[in-house]
Amino acid sequence: MAADPAVRASEASGDVSEKDVLRWPGVWRVYIASRSEEIKADADRCLGARAHEPGLEALHASIGRQLATAARYAKERQGWRRWLTGQAIEGAWSNIYGATILLYGLLPASELNARAPEVLATGRAYLHADDARLTQLAARTTAGDIDERDRSLLQSVLRAAYSAASIESSRVRSFRNLLLGGVGLLTLIVAGLVTIGAVWPYAIPMCGNGTLLASFGPRGDQVCPTGNGSPTHGDVPLVALIGMLGAALATATSLSTRSELSTRYSLAVAQNLLKAPAGVATAIIGLLILNSGFVPGFGGLSSQTSILVWAMAFGYAQQVVTRLVDQRADTLLHAASPNVPTNPAVR
Repeated sequence: MAADPAVRASEASGDVSEKDVLRWPGVWRVYIASRSEEIKADADRCLGARAHEPGLEALHASIGRQLATAARYAKERQGWRRWLTGQAIEGAWSNIYGATILLYGLLPASELNARAPEVLATGRAYLHADDARLTQLAARTTAGDIDERDRSLLQSVLRAAYSAASIESSRVRSFRNLLLGGVGLLTLIVAGLVTIGAVWPYAIPMCGNGTLLASFGPRGDQVCPTGNGSPTHGDVPLVALIGMLGAALATATSLSTRSELSTRYSLAVAQNLLKAPAGVATAIIGLLILNSGFVPGFGGLSSQTSILVWAMAFGYAQQVVTRLVDQRADTLLHAASPNVPTNPAVR
């Protein structure tokens, strides 16, 4: 695909170089690039406004180095190891946070009062409501007399809030990796069950009888998922497929009620991937329980249709198991989202 004419013109004039283009996927890279430009513009403007004050060039240079480091993380390719550890994302955001904190040391005193509500909102998003620094800043902001004396307070609140944000994001990342590990392990287990059932049909019987009393009769009274009168190689795979269908319906239902939060990491994919093997497991286990005669008052599976319907119902019922995972994921995502008010009870 040909490059955009505007991009080619910019490159020809030297405004955009080959190494400045974000080549690897990830919306967070766009955020890093955009935020870096904002901080750089503010830092250059503030240095020009306070050019007569000594010692600010070193602060400005430090901001530039942190922005350069953030840009380097954003432009590098992220392999599986970096994706799992979050090295690129955390490296980029930590430098953006550091540059932002340093920027508040460079801002003219006349701008501190206007910036104080932004710092207060950031602190309230991540810190406990009874944090002493937050309480002090709230009082000073309400009074409307933020000045040079409060510069270190603003930086302290930002530093604490950004540190808490990084901790909460690392918890989300660790839970995501744990979820993916659980998905892989459960998938191997159910794949083993399906393989055993396909190779040895009588090892995991999915067939039912018209009544519990008929279970003591000949095998000819049996009704199997594939419609035969005895176990076949396709019984367990068919039940697994129907269980996955039930899990997919449950996933579609949960998507209609789930709201995405603004966080560095997403758990939606890992949560939905978990439901598929969980649906297979609950479908197979559920039919085994029904055919065992342990359910009081249950007369047995009397037709192929009833077996498949029950398999789908048990596949859908994996929500009972995965709901605990979803609740934990929601708690972590709310804690890591800057758009959700602080709730000390869940931290």
